[in-house]
Amino acid sequence: MIVIAIVAWAAWSGIGRAPAPEQQAASSTATKPDSGPILPVVAVLPFTNQTSDESQEYFADGVTEEVINALGRFKNLRVIGRNAVLRYKGRQERQAEIASELGATYMVDGSIKASKDRVRISAQLTEADAATVLWSDRYDGDLSDIFEFQDSIARHIAGTLAANISQVEVKRHFKEARPDQNAFDLLLRARAVGHAASRAANRQVRELMTKAIELDPNYATTHALLGEAIYSQVVQGWTEFPDRELGRAEELARRAIALAPDEPDGHRTLGRILLIRTEYDQARNALQRAIDLNPSDANALAVRGALQSFDGDLPGAIESLELALKYDPMLQPNYHFDLAISYYLARRHEDALRVAERGISRFPNFPMFNVPAAAAAAQLGRQEQADLYVAEIRRRLPQLDMSFDFLGSRFRDPAYPAYLKEGLRRAGL
Repeated sequence: MIVIAIVAWAAWSGIGRAPAPEQQAASSTATKPDSGPILPVVAVLPFTNQTSDESQEYFADGVTEEVINALGRFKNLRVIGRNAVLRYKGRQERQAEIASELGATYMVDGSIKASKDRVRISAQLTEADAATVLWSDRYDGDLSDIFEFQDSIARHIAGTLAANISQVEVKRHFKEARPDQNAFDLLLRARAVGHAASRAANRQVRELMTKAIELDPNYATTHALLGEAIYSQVVQGWTEFPDRELGRAEELARRAIALAPDEPDGHRTLGRILLIRTEYDQARNALQRAIDLNPSDANALAVRGALQSFDGDLPGAIESLELALKYDPMLQPNYHFDLAISYYLARRHEDALRVAERGISRFPNFPMFNVPAAAAAAQLGRQEQADLYVAEIRRRLPQLDMSFDFLGSRFRDPAYPAYLKEGLRRAGL
């Protein structure tokens, strides 16, 4: 049973428990945004670990994520998020089937073969519809050159898909100083663990990032990830000193920004922290900066969507959340919850019920989906259906404050929580 206070806090602050592995493997359909330019969509499939040593899996996964992040920097591409492609790891589907499921125009796949101090990275770019290989290459060298390899891969792919990207932008991104190799290795290990998966995992990520910062104090990404981990520690209730730790997380985020102002990680982390403090204007600026730097950053888009919902910009919230879930359909359940709530508050009750029901099915350990489901069903006049969700709320959330005071704690406009309360009361709560 999820602790009630944590569930309510997570649902309204833009952070939630990471879905269980079996939930991450669930199939999903990307949500189509209502508007926006039609851009080529790139899916970077998990790079294959061709080393017999299974302990190197984190390295292959890390290279996959680094290539995704590098491509996401180019504003005339859209890149499918890491979680959405990770479910294809080790599976045998044809690329055409994967491309169809993900809505991808182009596919990137590759392999890693690493020894003690040598690495080979192979990659190829395929046009999804024609199954035509547009580019392929292989890189051999010392592990100390891994950053150059990744840069070269990203340059070739981006050059094929986005020839009109300005040379100034390309040079600015690829001439950045490389971090210490051991610190980078620790970063890959931390990303493989996940800072919100469990209390033990969170502790491990914090230890890894603390060590990475000791090795390379100027590596901005490690400061940002440590800040994210401490933020999760606070939100999940894994610390006795939340105010102190949140302040520490903010310091780390601002340090990351100072070290690398043109990297999105620090801005995204800062945006999360400012949002939980209800400092909406400052949070909006931080998140917008992260999105400007990486328009394919699904997490930044999702957090901005939560902020827009609390701030009363329902059309903006729906657009941001739909786009985030298009880029990464396997985002944490609270973002799906935020979209259901935003639909409901916008009086789009059918959409709210659809997303809430999908959340109930996909994330069975996140019972808060029954809240918008009950309210939307009641507003649609489907009382028997609403009764089922009310029964689940009473069974699985027995300590939920039936006055629903917690619902209004983060909305600027009191009319929004009032409308949600109306739906819940009509449902029978």
